[in-house]
Amino acid sequence: MFGKKKESGTPVMHYEGIEGFATDYPCRIEVKGDVFEIRRIKPETTVTLPMNRIKSFSAMEEKNFMQKYHGTARTTGKSGINKYYLVVEYDKGMLAFWGTAKEYKQFIALQYATNTAAPSHIEL
Repeated sequence: MFGKKKESGTPVMHYEGIEGFATDYPCRIEVKGDVFEIRRIKPETTVTLPMNRIKSFSAMEEKNFMQKYHGTARTTGKSGINKYYLVVEYDKGMLAFWGTAKEYKQFIALQYATNTAAPSHIEL
């Protein structure tokens, strides 16, 4: 009754891809119908990406993400906590978010549950 309202979506840290969102900035991601929604926390800003523009969701461990997208298999964590990345490839670029093992399960579920057929027309 007096508890804190549970927020919807998966809590993640923005890594790269959205101008105006700093690296390691907390946000929540969620598929809402036909859009992928990213909500930045304090100051709250909402970014939406239509699902028909998304080519793929990929869940991967940090070393694999760093090797594929940054050319080196280094890790950025200092506390010994493993990071896992969700990469959202869409028609005009890529978004990357990271989380812990708890969020990784949700990244994998999103990767396999979301039918992201390639669009028949891409506007640049």
